[in-house]
Amino acid sequence: MFLRKYKMSLITSASLIVMVALFLLSLNSGIVHLHSSIWSLLGTHAGIDANTVWQIRFPRALGAVVIGAALGIAGVLAQGIFRNPLAEPTLIGLSSGASLGTIAVIASGAAEFGSRTNIEAAIAGAVLVALLVQFLAPNKGFGFLIAGIAISSVMTSMAGLLISISPKPGIQSISFWNFGSLALLNNHTVSITAPFIEVGVILAFFVSRKLDIYSLGENSSFYMGVNPKRLRLLAIIAMAFLVGASVSAVGSIAFVGLLIPHITRLLIGPRHRRSLELSAILGAVLLLTADLIARTAFVPHEIPLGLITSLIGAPVLIVLLRARRAQWVSHD
Repeated sequence: MFLRKYKMSLITSASLIVMVALFLLSLNSGIVHLHSSIWSLLGTHAGIDANTVWQIRFPRALGAVVIGAALGIAGVLAQGIFRNPLAEPTLIGLSSGASLGTIAVIASGAAEFGSRTNIEAAIAGAVLVALLVQFLAPNKGFGFLIAGIAISSVMTSMAGLLISISPKPGIQSISFWNFGSLALLNNHTVSITAPFIEVGVILAFFVSRKLDIYSLGENSSFYMGVNPKRLRLLAIIAMAFLVGASVSAVGSIAFVGLLIPHITRLLIGPRHRRSLELSAILGAVLLLTADLIARTAFVPHEIPLGLITSLIGAPVLIVLLRARRAQWVSHD
């Protein structure tokens, strides 16, 4: 037990160090070359270097940490609540539902990008899709995945249709939701998005211990005092806040929620509370790394962030599809 806790503490500490290093590197990296060090710019908000760091790079790096953590946690919840190693917010349709909700209110003129209404519409879309997937494919194992992919395709088509027929000027420019980008993040957007993600994180940790029991099966968990329907509903709401708020700000970023929980379980085991903690850190690490590659690999051009995460995550999905599905059961 002591060695296991020591191992987890060591992995968590190392991951935090990597995350901080990537965060600082993100502040230093970009098209504009800084003539001052980051430390000398602390407390300074005047000049080109200060504006570049605090108005452009800082919210982008902070957004990568917050949203990467949110997607990592959402992935743990999705795989835990559907008891399926392939469940992931994008694959089960939550991201597409959030995108449709966002695009619907923007295309109709009911809200602007980065507004509170925008985020609420995205969360509502994610909740609707999650409930729809659960209703259409109850207790059918991989049926959740198939239903999610089908519904996701419908939602994506509807979003494309809204973009095509909307008379709102410049609506076509929001097509970045297809692949995700941190380019439009600013301090205001991050400050509005973060509280919604915080609600999702709190709910996720609230249900984490019950997910350990739920992993034993619905019948077993019921006799052990866990209400499966209530647990699923709370987990779905948590995922909706995490994914909806993230998608409304940066678009759909695939495979983070698929890849991170698998890495976490490989490192520290299946306990959900521990998995949530480490998945949040590793999700931030992955998104910071992907964003650095996206904006520095082909300067002055920027690669859509979702393309990079897809290049990493798609091969993992192929391997998992070919592998035998495993049931993850928590144990001390």
